Amino acid sequence: MTYTFEKTFGKFDSSTNFEGNKLIVEYVYSSVSDCIKVVEMSRVDSEGTHFHRLNWMSKEGQASLMEDLENDMTDRMCGTGNHSIENDLEIANMEADWLIQKAEIHYGI
Repeated sequence: MTYTFEKTFGKFDSSTNFEGNKLIVEYVYSSVSDCIKVVEMSRVDSEGTHFHRLNWMSKEGQASLMEDLENDMTDRMCGTGNHSIENDLEIANMEADWLIQKAEIHYGI
């Protein structure tokens, strides 16, 4: 299961002028390497959405983002933040219902 994290850049979060831009990060916790891995990133500005990579960021930016992702993951797992497992389960149940409906239509049930 992947999670998404959104961050709005401040004045000093980038070496370029991305202040006010939104960074959207899809990430996952790997049970093989026992760490968080970034699946996909995009930067949103007034012109649209732009593909982004972790290695394009400075080492300090990478460390800051990974710390943010670790905190986000902790909030989700421990229920200490704005995220709740109930919301994740509700979404999963809606997806399961949709898949069952599609299977029933396909098989004429």
